[in-house]
Amino acid sequence: MHSFFVKQTSEQTKRDQLLRAALELFAANGLNVPTAKIAAAAGVANGTLFNHFPTKQDLIDGLYLEIKREFTGMLQSGVMSAGGDLRAASFAMFQSFVAWAMANPLKNQVMNLLLNGQALSQAARKESESMAQPFKKYLEAAVKKGAFAKDLAVEDIVEVKGALAMTCIASAIERKLKGKALEKHIATVFEIYWRGVAR
Repeated sequence: MHSFFVKQTSEQTKRDQLLRAALELFAANGLNVPTAKIAAAAGVANGTLFNHFPTKQDLIDGLYLEIKREFTGMLQSGVMSAGGDLRAASFAMFQSFVAWAMANPLKNQVMNLLLNGQALSQAARKESESMAQPFKKYLEAAVKKGAFAKDLAVEDIVEVKGALAMTCIASAIERKLKGKALEKHIATVFEIYWRGVAR
């Protein structure tokens, strides 16, 4: 899977430079950074930015979707490694999410900034939702089988997992957890989640 942190050549390199610059500047200064400043940080002309991203909205959407593809691909790998076991798959997703966020703090910060700040276009939101469809269908099937607590909808399960994952990440960062200590922390918080949602 392509990542904009992997060096490419020619036009792809310029696009990746722009995405990297936007990521760093948005993380440090919010979304009001001028496109000229992003182009300068990327080492390209402002016109080059608009060749790749005709509007600032296109740049915002492109950055978010690039991060979301990487994030979704990582979650998919976790689910696949767990086979058909729901608890194992849920833990793999939870663990992968926390580990990815810890390893990619700027991407995690900006992904949440763009999503929660209502900065995305409708088209980008729709594409993002389509990336999550396999996970939604997986949870819907588990709900129908009665694997989760009565009256919990898929949206409830996702919200609880997301909130606890973010709490887990914030706590791990504050406590500077690594290695076995981080693994134990993730397992403990996941157990709280699982006991709360599983039947």
